[in-house]
Amino acid sequence: MFESAGVNIINSTELYPELHKVSDHGLALVVVKNRLGRAVIALQGAQVMEFQAAGERETLWVSPKCVLEAGRPIRAGIPLCLPWFGPGRDGAIQHGFARVMEWKLAAVEAQADGATRLVLELASETPVSPAWPHGFSFRLTVVVGKSLRLGMRAENRSAAEAPFAFAFHTYFAVPQIADARVSGLDGTTFIDKIEAPERKVQQGEIAITSLTDRIYLDVPAVQTLKTASGNVRIESDTKCAVVWNAWSNDKNMADLGDGNHVGYICVERCDVADRAVTIPAGRAYECWMTLEN
Repeated sequence: MFESAGVNIINSTELYPELHKVSDHGLALVVVKNRLGRAVIALQGAQVMEFQAAGERETLWVSPKCVLEAGRPIRAGIPLCLPWFGPGRDGAIQHGFARVMEWKLAAVEAQADGATRLVLELASETPVSPAWPHGFSFRLTVVVGKSLRLGMRAENRSAAEAPFAFAFHTYFAVPQIADARVSGLDGTTFIDKIEAPERKVQQGEIAITSLTDRIYLDVPAVQTLKTASGNVRIESDTKCAVVWNAWSNDKNMADLGDGNHVGYICVERCDVADRAVTIPAGRAYECWMTLEN
C-alpha cells in the first residue's frame, strides 16, 4: 500500500526472530527506507524501535532480552509513556495503556526533501482503562530523514479535565556505558528517585557509574549524548528530562537481563512529575522531539 513511499509493513518474526517465543505470532512493524535514513516502528505502542541516518550508526537500542508479544511492553527504541508516567493507579500497567495497544497507520507521505512522514493514531470515544476514565485521540507524527522528528498530540475527548503525563522514553545505544556522557543539564534541579525524595542540582556532565534514575526539571531545549562512536543531539519543547540506567538491578527485569546495562542509556524528554499537565475537556496537549547525529 505504501511501497512507493519506501514504507513496508512486515511481521516482527522476519526482522527479530530471536525475540519471540515459539507460540508468539509476532507484531506488525512498519519499515521505512529512504535516501536519508531508515526506521522501524512497531504499530503496538507506535514505538520507534530503530533509527539510522544514512552514513551514521544505529541510534537506538533493542534489548536482546525483550519479547515481542501482543500486549507486552517492548524494551526497545522509543516507548511512548502516556497518559501517565510510572506506576498506574490500582495496579494499572506501568507508563500507561497506550504502549501496549495497536495503533493505526493513518498516513504516509514522501516529502520533497527526501524524508518520509508518517502519522499513527490511537483513539477511543469511551475510556479503555479505569485508571484514566476519558475518551481520547492520540496522534504521533514521525518524520524519518537525516534526523528523526516525533510530534505527539493528545486530545481529551471527555467532558471532564484529564490529568496527563507524557514521555519519549528513549533507549540510546552506547558502545560502553562507562564512556557515555550527557551534557545540557548542568545547573538544573533534579529529583533523585534512588535517594528519594532528595532534590539536587546537577554539576557538569552526567556519567553513569551506578543505578541512576533522575527527573530533571525545567531543562534547556537541547541535550547531547556523547559516546566514543559519536554524539546524538536531543532537542524537545518538553519541560523535563529523565536519565535512567538500571545498572546491576537489570537482573531483576526479565526483558533487560543481567549485564545488559552496559549497552544503553535512557535520556527521555518528557512532561512528568511536577511538570505533568491537565488537559481541559475538548482540548489537546502537544509536544515534539528531534534526534540528530
